[in-house]
Amino acid sequence: MKKKLLILLPIILALVACAGVQEKWNKLTPDEKARIIIGDFQGQLDNLFDQGKAYVVAHPDKQELWKTKAIPAFSVANQSLASVITLGKTKPLTPDQVYAVVQANVNAVVTLLTQMGVIK
Repeated sequence: MKKKLLILLPIILALVACAGVQEKWNKLTPDEKARIIIGDFQGQLDNLFDQGKAYVVAHPDKQELWKTKAIPAFSVANQSLASVITLGKTKPLTPDQVYAVVQANVNAVVTLLTQMGVIK
């Protein structure tokens, strides 16, 4: 019986923690959710850029593609983030607005890095 309890206890605690996070998320305003999503996109782009740089160091043959395609794609994605951040300074945002402005540009970066072999 104790072994079953020890196995079930972490699962129960994880479910309770997830429920708590979901509850907190549900209490946020659309603007607060949008700002969290912006931060997540920024973090993703930072991580992807670091991965790409490290990959190009290990694969110098990808250097030209990195310079001519990847860096401009990151620039476009970062500019879309900047534009939504600027918009958020003038009025409240919604998650849908953020996704509409940023998601396609981040997807373009991911697709390019996948084609390069950075992401598998």
